[in-house]
Amino acid sequence: MRVSLMRGQHWSGNALLSPGFGVFRGAIGDSALHAHYAHQLVISLHGEIGVAFPTGPLRAPGIAIPAGLPHCVCADEALLLYLDPLTPEGTALFQAPADTPMLLADDLCSRLVAAADQGQALRSVLRQAFGLSRPSLQDARMSAVAGALRAGIADGGASRLQLAELAKLSPDRFSHWFVEQTGLPLRSYRKWLRLELALHRLAQRGNLTDAAHAAGFADSAHLSRTFREMFGLNPAALLRGIVLDSSFVQAI
Repeated sequence: MRVSLMRGQHWSGNALLSPGFGVFRGAIGDSALHAHYAHQLVISLHGEIGVAFPTGPLRAPGIAIPAGLPHCVCADEALLLYLDPLTPEGTALFQAPADTPMLLADDLCSRLVAAADQGQALRSVLRQAFGLSRPSLQDARMSAVAGALRAGIADGGASRLQLAELAKLSPDRFSHWFVEQTGLPLRSYRKWLRLELALHRLAQRGNLTDAAHAAGFADSAHLSRTFREMFGLNPAALLRGIVLDSSFVQAI
């Protein structure tokens, strides 16, 4: 399904990238209905924003979309935040499993927009809003699993058996536990991590082929298919007008 947003408008703006956290601010271009494996905050820069869902449209100053829910943003300009479900912020935003969008408070939207160009300040606003001003006491098992998943993701990362051992569960029980904790199948989450890694390589001025190989995709066509699946458009069309910055350091 393809949703025409702004009649041919191109994406343009700036994006900050950090492990488990991404920010885009700028003009919203065309895209198709899509679903990715990060929670997303969609915030209008001018009044209200529209988001199309399979069940119908929703309009508000800010909308939170759980990971895996098909959607399409309809706006001239917006602030988009992407939160990995395994980050403290992602865990605080939605309790897995989640399949319903949520409206954001006007005050939170205003504070996020005010901090939109400062990665650390933006994340601090989120942490304060979610009651995470102090370091999170995340489940030690999930912390170990999350670290193992990110390590060596380009080469496939840790096996399901290795991850199950870290969580002290059987492989079959681990698969169910991971869905219970994140709302996502393990395979889908691995795909998201590879796409995130490819974006970091592109931010370092790599081309699609380099980014695909660095992130463990078979080739640039495989990366492009995954990108369209998760963002609703071809990566070349998106990246042509967006300045990517991966120097933003994740807040502690």
